[in-house]
Amino acid sequence: MLFLLYINDLPVNIHEANLVIFADDINVLISDSDERLFQTKIDSVVAELETWFNRNDLMINAGKTGVMLFHNRQTHVLVKPLVTFNNLNVHYTAEIKFLGIQFTDTLKWHSHVHLLAGKLCKVAFMIKYLKEVVSPNLIKNIYFTKLHSLLRFGILFREVEQGVNYLLEYLELKNE
Repeated sequence: MLFLLYINDLPVNIHEANLVIFADDINVLISDSDERLFQTKIDSVVAELETWFNRNDLMINAGKTGVMLFHNRQTHVLVKPLVTFNNLNVHYTAEIKFLGIQFTDTLKWHSHVHLLAGKLCKVAFMIKYLKEVVSPNLIKNIYFTKLHSLLRFGILFREVEQGVNYLLEYLELKNE
């Protein structure tokens, strides 16, 4: 809580970008259709971030910092702007986990569904073997706290719902 109070003025000091802050994760969203203006915005936002972090005696963990350039699958040649923070180049990544949801640079859900399938299979296995030993009431509790919560998490992203349907079909086929 104290950290959130400490950084509460960060969004006010960053212009030409949207910030999404959750606990100690800070995501900076910058967009522009013109490549030169896009690079200019990036440079400006990075300069503002560097100033704010230096002024507040905070450091960025360079190992956990990455850049993702969202695009559609049909875009083959991407111009990736140079992003440097405190004179270090920030690496580009094709996948990132954000608030428990796996995102790709093409905004496809296959990675998230694959990750979720592994978690759900473990819970399904646990329920399958526990149902012979524990009460139905406890199985119901396990279902809602473990399996159902995994399925419902992130459903606010409309596209995830389609991924969940795909996952349910996958699990049904696997269990046949």
